[in-house]
Amino acid sequence: MANAKGVAVVTGGNRGIGREICRQLAEQGFHVVLTARDAAKGRAAAKALKQELGPKAGPVEFFKLDVTDAKRIRALARHLESEFGGCDVLVNNAGIYLEGGYDAAGSPIDSIQTEPMSKVRETMETNLYGPLQLIQAILPMMKTRKRGRIVNVSSGSGQLTGMGVGEAGYRIAKTGLNAVTAIFAAELTKDPKAKDILVNCMCPGWVKSDMGGPYATRSLAQGADTAVWLATLPKGGPTGGFYRDRKILAW
Repeated sequence: MANAKGVAVVTGGNRGIGREICRQLAEQGFHVVLTARDAAKGRAAAKALKQELGPKAGPVEFFKLDVTDAKRIRALARHLESEFGGCDVLVNNAGIYLEGGYDAAGSPIDSIQTEPMSKVRETMETNLYGPLQLIQAILPMMKTRKRGRIVNVSSGSGQLTGMGVGEAGYRIAKTGLNAVTAIFAAELTKDPKAKDILVNCMCPGWVKSDMGGPYATRSLAQGADTAVWLATLPKGGPTGGFYRDRKILAW
């Protein structure tokens, strides 16, 4: 293993919340594998983090990954196995938001009544099927080690409790991601080889990022904190939960 603290994979790590998650995990001593679709931006982010953090932090390396590309997911799994003998943490952060948001009156620009299925399908590929395939690819390595932490970056938009209007594709995908979290946690709880593999999801809140926009109320550090907390839970920690600010949320 490259680092005593473990190996952590973060998808969509070149900017925003993902980059901040990479920063905080490296600060804690993890060997961070920062993934992104854009190779130039991903390499630049990894290089910048290494320079900012200095030699006392864990290493940060880049791996090119489009979470909708099954071949690249398999390539990542092979890389983790050959270079590190496995993986300790997977943070499924990569996501897209294709809806138009809201107008000045607060009404959704996109309605589920008229939203093109092409937009819904594209959102599902990245925000739901990508994380699912990554867990399927990396989980066997965690089971071999008999430990692991899987964190899915979800959203309050995916809560069935108080489900709102608009952003249909995004909402549906995040609700599905919550279900994926609960199903994996339930299955692994019954698996004797997976008692110390914890699977949780979290909502970062409305964060000032490219996706959240300039009017968001939370910093990147605040948005990343719960994901990092879940990624570093001790043995016997909670599994199958949905969190914000380290507190449980209703589904």
